[in-house]
Amino acid sequence: MLAAGGAVLLASPGASAQPRDPAAAEVLFDAGRAALQAKDYETACAKLRESYELDPAPGALLNLGDCEEKRGKVATAWSVFRQLARDLPATDDRRPIAQARAAALEGRVPRLVIRLAPGAPADTAVQRGGLPVGAGSLGTPLPVDPGEIHVTATAPGRMQKTFTARLAEGEQVELLVAPEEPAAAGGGAGTALPPKEAPREAGGFPWRTAGWISGGVGVVGLGLGAVFGLNALAKKGDAEEYCDGRNRCTQQGIALQEQGVTFGTISTVAFVAGAAALGAGAVLVLTAPSPAQTSSAPRATLGVVPGGAVATVVF
Repeated sequence: MLAAGGAVLLASPGASAQPRDPAAAEVLFDAGRAALQAKDYETACAKLRESYELDPAPGALLNLGDCEEKRGKVATAWSVFRQLARDLPATDDRRPIAQARAAALEGRVPRLVIRLAPGAPADTAVQRGGLPVGAGSLGTPLPVDPGEIHVTATAPGRMQKTFTARLAEGEQVELLVAPEEPAAAGGGAGTALPPKEAPREAGGFPWRTAGWISGGVGVVGLGLGAVFGLNALAKKGDAEEYCDGRNRCTQQGIALQEQGVTFGTISTVAFVAGAAALGAGAVLVLTAPSPAQTSSAPRATLGVVPGGAVATVVF
């Protein structure tokens, strides 16, 4: 009977290897039924399964299938109902019930397709949950219970590699597996490969560049201040033509005076901002650390180690 990551084989009615103990099986069946009604599915399923193994009665198997479905093990429950429908005689009233339950679960069962990845050795050994996956199972949609499935692949001269798939109800997932690639010549297992340094600008943070940019902004600000200052003086000169000696001006003269005041204000603001930016730029350029000083600053690099892990190295 398929379960997540492995398989559990239930004894069939004709099996004789398992010792029979009908009395113990009856007690376990009653305890399992009580736990099932109390919704303690973990306890209920364990007791019902053991009851069936001690005395393979169809009633224990039918209740076990119901218990497995209730705790979300839909592939396990589907397999139980299929086994029950196959083993019961056609005259048993429980057979159509088992058939109907199995049919209802068919579409909810997740299926995992395991294939060897391109380049994987032909003698790769694959296991799912510790159980071998034979060549006949590769490429076949295998029913599994919902949740995480762990698959390993190994081969002579290769390290074992583990793959994880997460499946929801009714989902089919294909998993390509291959053993770990051999370690590089001269290297050993667990030794990081030469890390690839993350791109970074030489000299650390570009303080000097920021200083030149700030200085450029300052020069532009001073230039704008000069332009608007000259315009302010020009407007003041033009306004004098429309004013008498007692500072009485026509409407046009007043308008020219107001424009001059506006241009003067803009000129003052531009001069102040430009001077500040120019001063800040000068400070950044003069105080920026040299490349020799920043070469010893911590740097983070990313490296891949055998097994697919990513290591962060700070030096």
